[in-house]
Amino acid sequence: MADERLVAPIDTHQASANLRGMALVVIGTGAFVVNDTLMKATSAELPLGQIITIRGVMSCFIMAPIVILNYGLASIASAHSRPLLVRNLSEVGAVFFFLTALFQLPMANVSGVLQAVPLTITAAAALFLGEPVGWRRWTASAVGLVGVLLIVQPGSTGFSSYYFAAIAAVLCVACRDISTRFIAKTAPSLSVTFVTALVVTLFGAVLGLGEEWKVPSYTSLTRLAGASILVLVGYYTMIEAMRTAEISAVAPFRYSVVIWAILLGYLVFNEIPSLSTIVESLIVVSAGLYTFHRERIVLRRSVSARRDVSVSSR
Repeated sequence: MADERLVAPIDTHQASANLRGMALVVIGTGAFVVNDTLMKATSAELPLGQIITIRGVMSCFIMAPIVILNYGLASIASAHSRPLLVRNLSEVGAVFFFLTALFQLPMANVSGVLQAVPLTITAAAALFLGEPVGWRRWTASAVGLVGVLLIVQPGSTGFSSYYFAAIAAVLCVACRDISTRFIAKTAPSLSVTFVTALVVTLFGAVLGLGEEWKVPSYTSLTRLAGASILVLVGYYTMIEAMRTAEISAVAPFRYSVVIWAILLGYLVFNEIPSLSTIVESLIVVSAGLYTFHRERIVLRRSVSARRDVSVSSR
């Protein structure tokens, strides 16, 4: 009879958290893409620093009363920690590099490069969180990297140095999400969201010191008002997902951004992605989905093995 001590209980709580995290990532990804669309549309009228600052001020005015009424001012102070500092610095880098690339390159191309984020996070999780990563997942990561290089096309006539900014954004996003796992559970996610919005706003103001600010039109203010709400939704959902769900479970759901980016790029900016861009994006997506597929297989085998041991011990 098998030793009952070897029978590990199925963590239904974590499974539920993973399902919630998957939904949050899909919602957050959609919010970020629409936010990016509004920001890119505004870039034709206003400089980068001013755009970030105006959006940030609106976001802070929205979040401040919500956080204070629910948790008090003390929650903002309690949210400060070394992991949060790393997260916010990474967020600042991600915002700067991503928007720099987005304002200069087609949305579908930038989105294609950003599809390396789940694969990068998978590698980072193995290095910094000790999550096991087998040869199949490393192979999927390598295939995804090849797909990104095909999109970027270094050395070709279509290559732009702004692709380096997109790649830098990938690294910053991975660092941001990994550091989120180390933030103390006692810090409310709404407070972390507010602090993030505040830090990004201050960065925008500093960046704007070297720019010539312009009087925004009503259209631009309307766009930025919408972006201020959407970016908060993106911040909060991603923070919640990274803090509660397993990274390997939720990371592949970031790939929903491809459809949104291509669709919005066409509808708003009349950007028609080339067939090669679509195919290359699918390579990256397929690599991530394969990783997700492997995770599900391992999970099912683990659950099956536990059940077999449980039955044999009776």
